[in-house]
Amino acid sequence: MNAVTADRKDFFPEGRYPITVRNIRGDGAEQHEHDMTDIRHKHNFAELVIVTDGCGVQWIDGEQYRVAAGDIFLIRGNTEHCFLERSGLSLSNIMFDDISLEHHLKSMRALPGYNALFLFEPAYRKYHRFGSHLHISAEALLPVVSLLHAMSSELERGLPGCDLLLLAKAIEIFVRISREYAKCPNPMMRSLNRLGEVISRLEKEYREEWTIAAIARIANMAPSTLIPVFKRATGHTPIDYLIRIRALKAAELLRQSDRPVTEIALQTGFSDSNYFSRQFRRIYQLSPRDYRRRFL
Repeated sequence: MNAVTADRKDFFPEGRYPITVRNIRGDGAEQHEHDMTDIRHKHNFAELVIVTDGCGVQWIDGEQYRVAAGDIFLIRGNTEHCFLERSGLSLSNIMFDDISLEHHLKSMRALPGYNALFLFEPAYRKYHRFGSHLHISAEALLPVVSLLHAMSSELERGLPGCDLLLLAKAIEIFVRISREYAKCPNPMMRSLNRLGEVISRLEKEYREEWTIAAIARIANMAPSTLIPVFKRATGHTPIDYLIRIRALKAAELLRQSDRPVTEIALQTGFSDSNYFSRQFRRIYQLSPRDYRRRFL
């Protein structure tokens, strides 16, 4: 059976930030409009699943995983999924378009636990047999549930600024669970946390003269192991990921200042302006000067 594709417009009202929350309670049938909990489906936005009570079996891209209260995991866009079994299962889904919210979420990449939970765990879920997903205590779950209730209340009232408060509360949840992930002693989770630390360091210290050997030491992996592991989750090698961070920072300076291109290259970690121009063109399909002209 082919998966049903959820329509983005059914979840994100036009003119608002693309973020919302949907709740499933107990073993009832359809519990909100466009509920596809038990229907094999996919969508082009992300969904953070927070199980608050009961248990069940979640099917994700052909694999079955048992879930229970306290389990938290991300379902990426265009991932086929549904619940095969539910036993007193209650959960909340925070649905969000991570591409549209990239500007608001980019600061989250400073948290290794965020990178581990939102980036690496979905990529390694099948390899780890769900062994690196987050499970938090009932005590840690309480403030998360409180924030989820507040999100639902805002959504129901629909007052001006509702989308801003939804975003703020969702980010607080993201921060809380990222901190929880970073504390977990599970060896598989610790391994993903180290990879998360790599991204955090590269994001913060992008001007440094990084080598693959230095990056591999942070990950506690051999370079030959790190490169394919990192690329499987991000789509890029660590060095290419670093170059893209630098190019992004350079693009911001090109838009927001009239500094010379050579100065911007040096300020964002490129030691050579010609190399900078080649890499910038590779990523943006424009030279730095042509890119700047678009914003004059």
